[in-house]
Amino acid sequence: MFCFTKSILYLFDKQCFYKSVCFWCFFLAGYFHMREDLAKLLDLQNWDLETARLEQELSSFPSQREVMVEEVLSSRKRADSLKEKLAQSGSMRRDIELQINQQEQNLSKFSAQQMQTRKNDEYKAFESQMEATRGIISDLETRLLEMMEKEDLIRQQYEEVLKEKKRVEKRCKEQIIAIDARKQENLKLLEKRREHRKRFADQVPAALRIKYERMIKNKKGHVLVGIDGGACRGCHIKLPQQLVLSCKSEEQEVICINCGRLLYYSSEMKID
Repeated sequence: MFCFTKSILYLFDKQCFYKSVCFWCFFLAGYFHMREDLAKLLDLQNWDLETARLEQELSSFPSQREVMVEEVLSSRKRADSLKEKLAQSGSMRRDIELQINQQEQNLSKFSAQQMQTRKNDEYKAFESQMEATRGIISDLETRLLEMMEKEDLIRQQYEEVLKEKKRVEKRCKEQIIAIDARKQENLKLLEKRREHRKRFADQVPAALRIKYERMIKNKKGHVLVGIDGGACRGCHIKLPQQLVLSCKSEEQEVICINCGRLLYYSSEMKID
């Protein structure tokens, strides 16, 4: 009696298991159900959107490269500017040194002439010239010190800018190489995608495909959009109930009354 009861329970559990599996299979099939031609069109649209993304990325590479080149040129320009300032500062310093040297020669000449004169007024005149020359030398030496400090500051700035220029050139060179590599990868990938697009396009009914390709020229991005929440996912406008029901019935193609996009419904969408 015990064995018979156990066998009955086993068969009952087995039947429940199979029923449960069948239930979930039918449930999931219905959950993700949508009209077959629109599902194929959605696959084509996703393929085209990814292709468009790659094309957009490809079109951005020249401007990205230009930014890197401009950054390198800008760093070189800053370095050249400071190099020119450093050269000008050095030239002005040497000019002051020459002036000091000339005034020191004048001072020596006035001193020698003063020692040779025997007239008191000439002696005093030379003394006055020597005093004036010492004042000029003192002013020139002050200017020389200021110029040397300025030159040292410019030299420090120039050395820092040179280091930064090398860092910028290294970084931008690496980024330009990476950009060029990505460009070649995208070109190859786009070539393959354009070749394989026909596989997706041929699965879409001709009339629907022609309509889609005509619409995609005027509307960038999504042409076929869902109605989740009872609103068009393209323009986010709440749709009339009758339009939602028509879309849900899948008896005919439905177009958004606001943006003109094709609408589709799948059973995972909420339309309340």
